[in-house]
Amino acid sequence: MQKTGLRRGVPLLVLAACIAVAFVMVTGRSELPQRESVVVAPLVEVLTVAPGPVAVTISSRGTVRSKHDIELVSEVSGRVIEVSPEFVEGGAVLQGVALLSIDPIDYEVALSGAKAGVASAELSLAEVQVVVMRAAIDEAKAQVQASKDRLRQAEVDLQNTVIAAPFDAVIDSKRVDLGQYVQAGTALVRLLSTGSVEIRLPLLASDVSFVSYGQSADGSWPEALLTAKFGNIDTQWMARLVRLEQRVDEQTRVFYLVAEVDSPYDTRRHPRPLSVGLFVEAAIDGKPIPNAVAVPRSALYADNSVFVVEQGSLAKQKVTVLRRTQDSIIVGDGLSAGDQVVLSRLDIMVEGMPVSVAQ
Repeated sequence: MQKTGLRRGVPLLVLAACIAVAFVMVTGRSELPQRESVVVAPLVEVLTVAPGPVAVTISSRGTVRSKHDIELVSEVSGRVIEVSPEFVEGGAVLQGVALLSIDPIDYEVALSGAKAGVASAELSLAEVQVVVMRAAIDEAKAQVQASKDRLRQAEVDLQNTVIAAPFDAVIDSKRVDLGQYVQAGTALVRLLSTGSVEIRLPLLASDVSFVSYGQSADGSWPEALLTAKFGNIDTQWMARLVRLEQRVDEQTRVFYLVAEVDSPYDTRRHPRPLSVGLFVEAAIDGKPIPNAVAVPRSALYADNSVFVVEQGSLAKQKVTVLRRTQDSIIVGDGLSAGDQVVLSRLDIMVEGMPVSVAQ
């Protein structure tokens, strides 16, 4: 009986010893170090402000058109008996070149008759002057003058049987051809002058105050750079800005600035012809804005404000926008020299939020 009791007491002693050792190990171990939480400030890109004159470039576009657009009509009647090789639509003709001829026979006969009439009238005047009949002399003089007027008209009619270009031009359309009979007043051909061309460039009302036009006292002109694409090649021409049309388009509410290019088809002056009907882009150097700042348009928020970095945190700043372009804005008031305007767009941006500035 004693041996059995001894056997039961041994496991209890072992268990108690294990519990004691475990308690000592738990209570005696050193505490684990506590890790402090670290807030990481997002990195932002900034623009450091330096107010000063900001150049203004105004973009526009327009179609090249001739400065003179006329329709020649026949001043005499007759059959077209000759046309020149240049008398084709789209063809270029020089001033004074004959385009077509109308049968002159009727007008040659009329001219001969007018000459005979002058001779007869002068003879009658001489006869009455011999007998000194005052009333007859006055009448004879009137007949001479009338005959000379008919002669001059006959000469003009004969000259008008040849239709010539009144200026360097492109034939836009022709209305008659060889063998056709035309009446006086019939439209013959439409001509577009090529001595100079114009481009009407639409401007918003907000852009008008920035543009200059007209000749300066020193003889110079404000200019615009015209660009057109031919395949993947850009071709450029310089145009002078001659006037601002003194009217506003009723439908679009835009103004039109008129640019002009001389000798547009002369490849000695231009890289290639500036053809009538060509569509061109125009870049106009406007008047610079003093004491302003240009920043990317993405930095501006809907309430005309931007974020700036102040002592490592975001602050919102109201600004006055003087001009907007496709990629940037020009700010007048609201920013001072040294201000750091935030260009980055974060998912969350609130005032007082800590940020780091990208170097």
